[in-house]
Amino acid sequence: MTDLVAEILRVPAALIMRVEPPELVVCVSSESKGNPFQANERAPLDTGVYCEAVLKTRMPLLVPDALKDEQWRSNPDVELGMISYLGFPITWPTGDIFGTICVLDDRANHYSKTYQTLVAQCRDVIEMDLKSMFALDARLTEEARAKERLERQVAERTAELSHANAQLRQKIAEHEQTEAALRKVAEERRRAEEALRTSQELLRAIIDSSTAIVSVKGVEGRYILVNRRFEELFGVTREAIVGKSDHDVLSREHAEALRAFDQRALLAGTALKHEEVVPQDDGAHTYLTIKFPLRDAAGVPYAVGGISTDITERKKIEAERALLLEHEQRARAAAEAAVRMRDDFLSIASHELYTPIAGLKLAVQGMMREPTTLPAGAAKLAGMAERQCQRLVRLVGDLLNVARIQAGKLDLELGDVDLRALSREVVEHFEVELQQAGSTVIWRADAPVVGMWDRARLDQVVTNLVLNAIKYGRGKPIEISVAVEGEMAKLVVADRGIGIDASCAPYIFERFERGVSAQHYGGLGLGLYISRRIVVAHGGSIRVESELGAGATFIVDLPLRRGRHALPTEVPPPVGGPDEPAA
Repeated sequence: MTDLVAEILRVPAALIMRVEPPELVVCVSSESKGNPFQANERAPLDTGVYCEAVLKTRMPLLVPDALKDEQWRSNPDVELGMISYLGFPITWPTGDIFGTICVLDDRANHYSKTYQTLVAQCRDVIEMDLKSMFALDARLTEEARAKERLERQVAERTAELSHANAQLRQKIAEHEQTEAALRKVAEERRRAEEALRTSQELLRAIIDSSTAIVSVKGVEGRYILVNRRFEELFGVTREAIVGKSDHDVLSREHAEALRAFDQRALLAGTALKHEEVVPQDDGAHTYLTIKFPLRDAAGVPYAVGGISTDITERKKIEAERALLLEHEQRARAAAEAAVRMRDDFLSIASHELYTPIAGLKLAVQGMMREPTTLPAGAAKLAGMAERQCQRLVRLVGDLLNVARIQAGKLDLELGDVDLRALSREVVEHFEVELQQAGSTVIWRADAPVVGMWDRARLDQVVTNLVLNAIKYGRGKPIEISVAVEGEMAKLVVADRGIGIDASCAPYIFERFERGVSAQHYGGLGLGLYISRRIVVAHGGSIRVESELGAGATFIVDLPLRRGRHALPTEVPPPVGGPDEPAA
């Protein structure tokens, strides 16, 4: 019954539990795939399993998804992967609790009304069997007592002949009572037989409702029982097949294969599984067949049962899934190769571009050191050329830093650094850009903030944040604050410019991501990505607070001290000489 319930409800576990204080025992467990419970397993009561609630309340229990139910989320059955449960109480005719019948699933399951009714009917069948057993025991006890009374009365009548008439009347009365008892026993037997027929009809209905092929054959190979699915598949009625063998309805090759499987199951003395291909009108179908011996009360096999499930669609899906996985692996390998090629190209291109740009910058600086030799206006043009060279150095440096970050080959060089002084130096370096943008800087830095950091790296971070504020600040004031909060240093760079759209904010710290259109604002979209890697390498964090049209505030938190053993290697290096701010 538990096997069929598990098959029909398509759940991994169907159980009949019995209370044997102080323990709860697995009385019967379905032999379904994925069932973590074994027959005769025992567990102490009051451990919080689902069945205990059914036993205590004597009411059915439905738990569709324990992971979403605070009451059941930590019960022991969830640790076995069983997150949904449907169970009904089973009682003795005396009203005492016998145990439960339940089904469990490793996925969320609301168990339809039909399924609940099916499990409840199985519970009723079990209770009727218990009632029959209880009644039979009571009847036998009553008969034994009646016999004992009759024998005693016969002995008394023999010893007391003087009371023969009284004893005769008593015997007649007792005989009438015995007849009434026998009539009662006959009525109880009739009811028990009716309950048995009902149970058999229910079992037949369950078997016929199953999509699996169910059959029972005697040890000699002749059919005893088949279900409706068997009739539909082989085009034969159960009346016509009962008493016949596989050779009467199947080809010789197929019949011999089935007979050999039956004999293996009988010899093994346990259930065996086997996949077999059966030709049908719409083509070959694959079935997963389970064969198992059926034993009589003495333990001797008298038949072999079989359950065959059509797994053709599952086989097709598995084949398609394997093909898709192969295609995905090929595509992923191609994508990874393309990414490696791109990173290699960025590294090589950055190195190749940096050399001529550095030479051009030195040439421009050399011209500016001799202003008297330059024609009118050339000094201004030379200054513009130097700033553009610095911009090119930062852009190429960004590309080179990204390539090195991906390679994970660089370390930090830590030392005492005054974050306030460093921030002021960066701002002074961009005085021309500030004037051109029409922005001023409002400082909120009352005291030095000294920590153990990589000076060149922090120069890159402050430079990127200041350049962003100048570029997107719309010529409005820029606020910069540097302070100490506990064991952390806090750097805040805020502008009152165009701001960042909320949908873009989560991505602006990624490679090549931008908060604005590249058509209106230049840049590679790498500055914030590099800054975040530097800050994280120091054990800190960086975030942005912004509203579209209301400016953006970048907040950097850095620990004042950090052990060298905790430093990661995936950190970008500075680009350029000591007089050149990194991008």
